[in-house]
Amino acid sequence: MNTLFQPHYGFHLFEYLLIIEPDAAVQKQIQAFKEYFIKSHRYPNAIVPKGHITLMRFIQYDTYEKRIIGQLGQLAASITPFTIELQGFGSFGHTLFVDVKSPDHLRELISLHRQELRPLLNTKGTPYFAMKPHVTIARNLTPSQHETIWPVWNRTKYRGSFPAKSMILLKRRVGTSRYSVAQKFNFLGILPQFIQGKLFA
Repeated sequence: MNTLFQPHYGFHLFEYLLIIEPDAAVQKQIQAFKEYFIKSHRYPNAIVPKGHITLMRFIQYDTYEKRIIGQLGQLAASITPFTIELQGFGSFGHTLFVDVKSPDHLRELISLHRQELRPLLNTKGTPYFAMKPHVTIARNLTPSQHETIWPVWNRTKYRGSFPAKSMILLKRRVGTSRYSVAQKFNFLGILPQFIQGKLFA
């Protein structure tokens, strides 16, 4: 049996997912794309949950959760709300997604997470930091499925935007399927003097 699924000294492993969710109007558009994908291509690959942009994903013992939430809270407090622009569609071959037009703010945000959080994330596996921000429409596409759908979506035009005012840490126990909210962090645009040098060193 994979040891990843075993408790360690009474502690439990959780998979954590840090995301930014679009507002209601963009969520409605993303859901319409997913429904169109299923109706048009009849592949059972569309994602059921709400659309989101993944910032990072990692597996860690729940005993670290309080420290991780504290560090994320500090980072969120230093971030000024910003606008995320979406434009067109992209593909990784196995994944169809809505592309982020100007990902600079998100890349900076991810860079801060990488720098500040990595010491807390190295217990189990390698943490994933998203370097190509996107909103997934469908995943797990086979090569033949991608060959069929990409000419259609590559020509499809789309523009949208939404204000990024917060990020959400989701969690699920390893071996289960349903995420729950561990914490929501509002972007406050406050940079405490005592961490300024540390964040941007």
